[in-house]
Amino acid sequence: MAMKVGIQLYSVRDEMKKDPINAIRQVAEIGYKNLEFASSSADTDPGVGFGVDADTMLKLLDETGAKLISGHIRPIDENTIDAIIAYHEKVGTKYLGQSADFYESYDHLMERCAYYNWVGKRLAEHGMQFLIHNHYHEFQKLNGKEILYHIMDNTDPDYVSFELDTFWSMRGGMEPVEVMKRLGSRLKLVHQKDFSKTSTSPINLWTIKDPEKLISRETFGEGMDPKDFCEIGTGIMDIQSIIDTANGLGAEYIVLEQDHTQLTQMESVRISMDSFKKFNGLDW
Repeated sequence: MAMKVGIQLYSVRDEMKKDPINAIRQVAEIGYKNLEFASSSADTDPGVGFGVDADTMLKLLDETGAKLISGHIRPIDENTIDAIIAYHEKVGTKYLGQSADFYESYDHLMERCAYYNWVGKRLAEHGMQFLIHNHYHEFQKLNGKEILYHIMDNTDPDYVSFELDTFWSMRGGMEPVEVMKRLGSRLKLVHQKDFSKTSTSPINLWTIKDPEKLISRETFGEGMDPKDFCEIGTGIMDIQSIIDTANGLGAEYIVLEQDHTQLTQMESVRISMDSFKKFNGLDW
């Protein structure tokens, strides 16, 4: 089984804000037919954000030959989950998760694990799966073990799977391939970007951050440089090994997520698509 290439539409967020329909048409024309959305407004918009209703999205997917594979959406709670499920059942989204979560203590982490199980069970009842997507701070240790592995050990594999961001795992001081192996069959999607060859920042962020101080939403970005990010295949990451490992574990998609670029966003994702085509083991 070979992974298919997708795109997190956050990579072209400026274009999405201007005109989400045209932005999706453009990325589909570039070759990204597997789409992942990002929305933090589920309390007012249960879909992909930007006010795109389900019927409009279905028409657009049919027109472009694309499909909605996944999404990051929040808040997911008792007030929003029914509308979220109704929208994404209709448009065919398979995976839903959050872009980031933050933990105040071990007890708070356990509360969040219970929440992940609750969401995952509700989604599973409708044929969808809940995904945990990481940044670097999930590799901070609590009670002697990385947060991500606490989540893995305290959630139900039937209800909670993982979307590993390899860039962020590397910046959390981990070897991405080894993390993937640890996740095993629970690894469903891979988020991929690249780390710039010209960056002067440390790869391991724990060399400049206090590993004893839990990261919050407010402190997350301290000490980071947007120039650390670069397009697929132009940096230092061993992306072929990541692809080979993910394929061996049965992951379904490798998804471009370009947090920052020195180019226009459409130029950036086009370069990454050209690079993706040079790797072995991807299903086009």
